[in-house]
Amino acid sequence: MNGWSEYLLAWMCFLAAHIVPAAPGPRGLLIARLGRRGYLLVFSLVSIALLIWLVRASSGAPYIGLWQAGAGGRWIVNLAMPVAILTAALAAGMSGLLMAFAIWAAAHLVANGDLAHAILFGGMLVFAGTGLMRSGFPRVFRPSVLRILAAVGLWIALVLLHPVVVGVSPLPG
Repeated sequence: MNGWSEYLLAWMCFLAAHIVPAAPGPRGLLIARLGRRGYLLVFSLVSIALLIWLVRASSGAPYIGLWQAGAGGRWIVNLAMPVAILTAALAAGMSGLLMAFAIWAAAHLVANGDLAHAILFGGMLVFAGTGLMRSGFPRVFRPSVLRILAAVGLWIALVLLHPVVVGVSPLPG
């Protein structure tokens, strides 16, 4: 399978994993079988695995340059990601996660100037944006020391794991 074929397959699987369970029939059946917490756990793990595959597949697609972000692009990502993670950790409900996803996608879109990554992050920005249009922007925030510490821990983990999972350091250099 060449780079574009795998990339297309990864996109199809990612979208199917989010569209099919959103339908009332399949989602209701899955919740009945797994319970609400079980469903959310399985859905989250599958989503993370598919996202990792999609990101890796985008890096394996042939490089077609569109713009040069330079070191400034990495700085944008490094400034935006703590905001995204704090938004997800502190906002109540799905809207916080969608807002965090939109921030993640927008920052990475600026920093990655090739066609495959523009499709990836532009598509994710549209995906998160449509979710925000349905659910609305975060309105309720629940700050706590534990949530803030969890967000900081997640940010550190993402910085450390980025070279392993994605193959490139997120730090400006």
